Amino acid sequence: MRQLEVALIGAGLIARFHLDAWIGAGVAVRVYSDDGRAADLAREFGATAVDSLAAALDGADAVDICTPTGTHHEIAMAAIAKGVGIVVEKPLSASTAEAEAIVDAAERAGVRLYAAHDVRFAAPFARLHELVASGGIGDAAVARFHFSAYHPRPWTGHATAQSGGILTDQMLHGVDLAYWIFGEVVRVHASYQGELATPAPEGAAATGTAVLTHAGGAISHVVSRWTSTPKPPVRVAYHVSGSAGTVSYDSEWPQEVRVTAGEAENFGYAGESVFVNEMREFAQAFAGGPEPRVGARDALAAVRITQAAAESAWTGRAVELPVKGNA
Repeated sequence: MRQLEVALIGAGLIARFHLDAWIGAGVAVRVYSDDGRAADLAREFGATAVDSLAAALDGADAVDICTPTGTHHEIAMAAIAKGVGIVVEKPLSASTAEAEAIVDAAERAGVRLYAAHDVRFAAPFARLHELVASGGIGDAAVARFHFSAYHPRPWTGHATAQSGGILTDQMLHGVDLAYWIFGEVVRVHASYQGELATPAPEGAAATGTAVLTHAGGAISHVVSRWTSTPKPPVRVAYHVSGSAGTVSYDSEWPQEVRVTAGEAENFGYAGESVFVNEMREFAQAFAGGPEPRVGARDALAAVRITQAAAESAWTGRAVELPVKGNA
């Protein structure tokens, strides 16, 4: 079988994670970045650096877009025009309108489009999805998803809420999981806390909160937190309750994920890197294998919900969303 060729656009931290995972999946990677860092990154991983987007796309099977969100639309459209498959780091685009345009164009062109919603590929969340989908805790009704992480870049208060910020970036993790577990979201009520200076001082934090009402009646509470203090760098947790039990996970626990449904059951959370799992599934799909666990319509749904969260936080009112249909 011919080796898959991927054009990696960008040379920042996420690009580094993706490149390492692509190499591990046996994929040939060419790297392009307009900031002059592509050559060093490519050399470190034994990849090839190119000097233009056109050269990166020429003959590639897929492009992996790891650039700032505002550039995703332009690069994705260029790839679609060339018939090149797409992986794009979350969020899919900077606005719902741009995200819709990307998805519609890809579908018309028959181009595969996958979003890098990496938490779906983490063992605790994949197992949660399996448990709920199989009826392991009965009819799931209420969930809480918590994500806390160090954010090295400065941010500001109400301006962040108006443009999105944490609500359209980090909160997408919890929103995507809620959508994956419970399906369509029809109402979003969100808030943002944290009047912060630029750069954020030591110990400062910003918190985004959203309550999601799903079409099936379930309720999800999503909490995202950025802090300027790098310890601990990341904490993720969830608690999901259903008619027949509950399931909980917290990355700070030394033990396994806890499930209470009838007799107690535990399952482990150890496993491969989410990026390794993610890129392996994408590579298999581009090579003609099964579709991965996240698709274009999932990516679009996440943008719609997080954009609604930003609007709700800015206006102080809940935002109603029409049912679009699951991917």
